[in-house]
Amino acid sequence: MPLVEKVSWDFAGSEDIAYRFPNLSLKYGSQVIVKENQWAVFFRDGKAYDVFGPGRHTITSKNLPLLTGALKALRIIGDIFSCEVVYVSNSQFRGNFGGKAYSAPSGPVKYQAELGFYGYLLYKVEDPKLFVVEFFGNRGASTSGDVTTYIKGFINERVIDEFASFDIFNLVKNVDETTDKVSLIIRDEAGRIGLKIIDTTFEGVEIPEEARRFASGMGQQAMAMQYMKETAEVLPEGGGGAAAAGVGAGVGIAMGTTMAKTMQPQAAEAPQQLIVCQNCGAQNSVGTKFCGNCGKSLAPVAKVKCPKCDADVPSTMKFCGNCGSPLKPEKVNCPKCKAENLSTGKFCSSCGAKLK
Repeated sequence: MPLVEKVSWDFAGSEDIAYRFPNLSLKYGSQVIVKENQWAVFFRDGKAYDVFGPGRHTITSKNLPLLTGALKALRIIGDIFSCEVVYVSNSQFRGNFGGKAYSAPSGPVKYQAELGFYGYLLYKVEDPKLFVVEFFGNRGASTSGDVTTYIKGFINERVIDEFASFDIFNLVKNVDETTDKVSLIIRDEAGRIGLKIIDTTFEGVEIPEEARRFASGMGQQAMAMQYMKETAEVLPEGGGGAAAAGVGAGVGIAMGTTMAKTMQPQAAEAPQQLIVCQNCGAQNSVGTKFCGNCGKSLAPVAKVKCPKCDADVPSTMKFCGNCGSPLKPEKVNCPKCKAENLSTGKFCSSCGAKLK
């Protein structure tokens, strides 16, 4: 490697959070130039050592005490040594996030709602040494794009994990309070990787109508009346012919029977057992094969095992409601040997290197 006399990050863009100068051959006496909004972190063998702030620095053993000590421990003696220099911006950045999450199992039927969320956060690097170790050491980042991609995934993962701990009743009634709690957790977790979250804003949380209906707490009689009203509204004037009249009559009779039973004294008859439709949240009598509101099958949804936590979850779900992990693991490349592995694994099946 040619000897480097001067190192500087002169080509930093407004969206660049960090840049790595790999495999540098430096000497005591080389110049390291750091701009006003930057840090320069000396990095070797997966460890971050000395940090230079803004200014023009001439490398000496005195201003690189940590790296010099490490080199001596490795018996690397002389004025020339190899290392990496990672420049880190201390500017403020904006990052968008968004995705899908599931609520915690809710109510006696363990209903889970698929929620949409999106927003943005303002953040900056607070601890450059910790940041470099986490991103360029533990996660093998090489470019600013690698860092921003990881941060977006980091935020989405935390939101999915936290939404999975709230049932749909709390989410519907206390959306703002829930997102505030999630924001605090994101802030605390980000501090562990050297970031400071200045602001987290949820611009929207999309809750399906059937989830709101399920969480409304209406009694059986009120629910039945609501369904009768909706059915009457969708039927054409005059009953829509024999077929429509038959549908209307069937639904009306079924709803009327249900309402009549609910209005009888409790002592006269045991409470009727109900099953909730997983598609629209409507209540139906046990033994009914299809939902009287939307027509979807009421057959139990097949269960699958989460590959990460072994929880039983409906096969129609994309993410585990217990831990938030994808139910169909993605393929990732080993940062060392580039072999394909499942995202649920911690170590490469080919070379044994750490995947995350």
